[in-house]
Amino acid sequence: MPPGPMPLTTLTRTPEQLDAILRAGAGSLVETPYPVLLLALALRQETAVLALHRNQLQKEILFEEGSPVDCQSNIATETFARFLVSSGKLAEPDCQAALALSASRGKPFEEILLAQNLFPRAELERMLQQSLGRKLLEPFSWKSGTFAISFDVPPAVASPLRVKVPQLVLTGILKVETQETVDQEVAVAGDHYLGLASEPLFDLTEIRLTADQQKIVEAARAGKRLGEAVAQSEIDADDVLRIVYALLLLGAFTLTEQPIRAEPFFELENPFSRGTIEEAVPAPFPVPLAPEPVSPAAAPPHPGLAAATAAELLEAHRAHREKDPFELLEVADGDGPLQFIRAFLRAADRFLPSKFDARDGLRDKAQDVFLAAARAYAELADPVRRDALLVLRALKNRSQADTETTLVVPLPLQEPAPPVQPPPARPMERRPMQATLIDPELLSRSGRELADAGKLREALSSFEMAAECDAQNGTYAAEVAWCRFRLQVSPAPATLKMLKNAIRIDPRSGLAHLYAGKVATTLGNRNEASTFLNRAAMLMPRDLRVVEALKALR
Repeated sequence: MPPGPMPLTTLTRTPEQLDAILRAGAGSLVETPYPVLLLALALRQETAVLALHRNQLQKEILFEEGSPVDCQSNIATETFARFLVSSGKLAEPDCQAALALSASRGKPFEEILLAQNLFPRAELERMLQQSLGRKLLEPFSWKSGTFAISFDVPPAVASPLRVKVPQLVLTGILKVETQETVDQEVAVAGDHYLGLASEPLFDLTEIRLTADQQKIVEAARAGKRLGEAVAQSEIDADDVLRIVYALLLLGAFTLTEQPIRAEPFFELENPFSRGTIEEAVPAPFPVPLAPEPVSPAAAPPHPGLAAATAAELLEAHRAHREKDPFELLEVADGDGPLQFIRAFLRAADRFLPSKFDARDGLRDKAQDVFLAAARAYAELADPVRRDALLVLRALKNRSQADTETTLVVPLPLQEPAPPVQPPPARPMERRPMQATLIDPELLSRSGRELADAGKLREALSSFEMAAECDAQNGTYAAEVAWCRFRLQVSPAPATLKMLKNAIRIDPRSGLAHLYAGKVATTLGNRNEASTFLNRAAMLMPRDLRVVEALKALR
């Protein structure tokens, strides 16, 4: 009897390999990507905390019996209040009023929203699901960084819903994963046969498939070649590769040199064909998770400012404990968020630990200064803490002035003045995770200003950090691609591929269509360029850049 078809792919981890990841408990996201970590925790139904670090970004995901139920991060736009405002579900004044009541009464923000009749309970739960879903999808874009798994978790909270990890993995691959990664991982498929795995890690019945996804499953059930599946499905080839990649990771598909035809399968119309990840995501519960130190050397530095000299580093290390955040970042009392973030980026670039030699101790000192700058930015970026700092600085300056006056003219004894009370703090949403907050909106705004001033390398750093914070924002991804193209870091074909990926992430990003039209024009693809630019004109009807690009095309 001839041997059966042998699987070709190594994308699917075995249960033993996933168990080894749990036993190791820590590692690199390069060697063990985020979706594999999700599968390992889900397969064994573990209750644990998964901590992820990438550059300055941090996420901590709470799992209960293998299902994510909460996610904390240091990305400012991932707070629930910002999510409601940015999605148009809550007006800014109503949000600030609810935050003020939450702070004054010591009650969760969600309870205040319900008490003020701003949302019915069902609608609020749905928005909580969507907010958590966005946070859980974000790390699919992380291609570097570290992870740590802790089984020492707070007492379990009875959550009414659970995220289905197989659905999360499928959605993350389709929505957030970079096309380059998909192409590279599925390259092994070549023109081999698709098949359904006999012993999948997760059964297909656990996944809500769309009509297009079901077509690819049926192609695998019939033992079709990958090329046939692309041709017969009438689905975009990149989307087919994403579906195949996700189902290979889930262990539902296999690739063979000989066809494997499954038994005929009959089912009624899939009642979940329009299902989305948000429907399966539970409402998050605030869980105080202790953050781990950020590893700033997780990725190579971008070209920018030169590293500080050894003497400058030693002086900065000696003095950083004596300075307050304003002095440390060299900003003025009246400066605003953009000045703070630019100052932090300058300090981070000069004292990035990876720029210094670890053998002579300079890297450790650079990390101390780098983290001090990050903490300083966190205090200045938080309006409440910044106001408190301003009061302390005013008291310090007054004390110094009084001391100088006393040395010149002795003052009569008098009753001490009552202590100056700080101004009422502006309401802020509670943030259980105490870590440096990073705001991608401010980063993007800073990048645009730098690009307009011709400082493209500095702009690229801001755009890339913004895109790292929010990989589901097509405009941030488009700005990165266009900036790299202008700096001649990425050639036109690679840039166009990046811009198409940005459009896939956010089809309503006018900038992504505009830049794609410009790049297609340089490549001589006039029909494609016209399509992109006409779409950009619909999305940004008053933007003169679109008008100029269309004129150049004609």
